[in-house]
Amino acid sequence: MAVPTAKRIREYLGDSYKESDEELIKLYLETHQFYRRLQAEVKSSKLMYEYTNKAGATNLVKNPLSIELTKTVQTLNNLLKSLGLTPAQRKKVGMGVNTDDGDDFDDF
Repeated sequence: MAVPTAKRIREYLGDSYKESDEELIKLYLETHQFYRRLQAEVKSSKLMYEYTNKAGATNLVKNPLSIELTKTVQTLNNLLKSLGLTPAQRKKVGMGVNTDDGDDFDDF
C-alpha cells in the first residue's frame, strides 16, 4: 500500500483543490499514519484474548486494537468523503474513472 502524501492528495483533487482543504489533508495524513501503526500492532498480536470477568468466568473477547482499527478506517473514509475523493464521488463527476467499462449495472 502506498503511503499517501499531501502532494498526491492535492493532485487527486486537481481543479477542485482549495486552500481550505489543507487542514483536512493534514488530518487525513495523520490519521493514516495512526492507521498504519495500529495495523502493524494488530498483525503482531492475537485477534482474540481470554478475559476473566468479576464472577470468575473466562470468555474470549476481541482485541481492542482491532475495534480501534475499524473506527480509524471509518474516520479515513469520512475524511475522503469530505475531500470528495471516494470512488463514488469521483464517478459522479467523472474524475479519473473510466465510465465505459461495458457493464450495464449502472443503467439498471
